[in-house]
Amino acid sequence: MTRRVVLLSGGVGGARLARGFEHLEDVEATVVVNVGDDDTFYGWSVSPDVDTVLYTLAGQEGPHGWGRAGDTTVLMDHLARFGVDTRFRIGDADAALNLYRTMRLRDGDPLDAITADLAGMMGIRSTVVPATNDRLRTEVLTGPGHWTAFQEYFVLRGHRDEVTAVRFAGEETARPAPGVVEAISDADAVVIAPSNPPLSVWPILAVREIAASVRDARRVMAVSPLFGGRALKGPADRVLTSLGLPPGNAGVVAAYPGLIQDLFIDGADQADVPALTGSGLSVHAGSTRIAEKDQAISFVRLMMDLLGPAS
Repeated sequence: MTRRVVLLSGGVGGARLARGFEHLEDVEATVVVNVGDDDTFYGWSVSPDVDTVLYTLAGQEGPHGWGRAGDTTVLMDHLARFGVDTRFRIGDADAALNLYRTMRLRDGDPLDAITADLAGMMGIRSTVVPATNDRLRTEVLTGPGHWTAFQEYFVLRGHRDEVTAVRFAGEETARPAPGVVEAISDADAVVIAPSNPPLSVWPILAVREIAASVRDARRVMAVSPLFGGRALKGPADRVLTSLGLPPGNAGVVAAYPGLIQDLFIDGADQADVPALTGSGLSVHAGSTRIAEKDQAISFVRLMMDLLGPAS
């Protein structure tokens, strides 16, 4: 029997987990992707997390997990000669995709339809959908009264600033993209990817109807982004503590209060299991390294086995 899974995904970690589901023939996966990182660069509408998921599922991701494999930067080099700030680097093939998206949006097409068409062009089996078609933007507080757009904080400033608060501009009116709530309601499990909880997953849950449907889901699983209590890349561990959450995997649990029934942590954090287990939460320790496709496939198979026989 085929299982239905909804994955809430940020960037690289979420994309790599999604790749595992993509290659399980008995799983129908819907990947709901963060759009809080979306911004405008060089006049183009850029959706970094959506594109990272698309490229990874198509086997086209760059060597660092983002961008496009084998891409060139001729356009960026020429723009730099004109004095344009090109710190937000976009490869040439990637630029074509962003230009295509921008053209479609200007013609009135919604982001979910554009994303579905791109996934079809790339031969992707999973359903990839943005959390919302509405404008929803992550902003971080990095100093007294200094709210900063996500990409300025993360890329242009190299996420070196301490984040003391997070907000999501547009959350009051953002509605789920078509099909998202229905997919969650029909799913055998909702899986929260090993993405940065406050910066990649909270923007998805900021869409109130999505948060409500996840709370009502049959089963919610989460994969910790931490290894030995630290993030391999990015500021996830630092952001959790700077926002006042507990250090380590306790902070991951606190980021999803009352939401998850299963937490998968890396074997390096085995000692955390007794303190985390209880109050309806099961903690599973083992290798959560999924950088390679075969690792991701094996890992998601273990997750699905925990659900028991398909009904």
